[in-house]
Amino acid sequence: MIDLEKVFCLFCDVGMSEPRLFIPFINPVTNEADFLPTEYSGAADGYDAEELEELQARIHNDPNWLELPDRHELGLDSRLPLRFADEYLRPADCDLVYNFFRHRGAYSKFRALLDRLEMTDKWYQFQNDAIRNALKEWLQDNDIEFTE
Repeated sequence: MIDLEKVFCLFCDVGMSEPRLFIPFINPVTNEADFLPTEYSGAADGYDAEELEELQARIHNDPNWLELPDRHELGLDSRLPLRFADEYLRPADCDLVYNFFRHRGAYSKFRALLDRLEMTDKWYQFQNDAIRNALKEWLQDNDIEFTE
């Protein structure tokens, strides 16, 4: 059985990055959560080669380790700010958000709008709730027992 909070923290730490620099893994049998750098991330440079090799072997040789899906697979990509806008913002602000996400730099513009509207804390709560719910759903869909 895996602790949902452990999965949530791991996903928030490494699962939301874009591009995907790390791959998060969980082991529901031992209640462990860890991550490996992707080949192309260059992040492996910060690891001791021996420790990294040991971690890779431990994760890849034990069938109980499962790779968590990426944020796109969980619906936590640009669709999430659009859902937030639909639910909490006025129609005119909603139109702005939809326009932001048609161009580069959308998240910084979105954050600036939220700051201006004093909705940043509400956004972070919405985002955290969405991550938790998506992870719960994924765990349930994959018949992985968890504690909350």
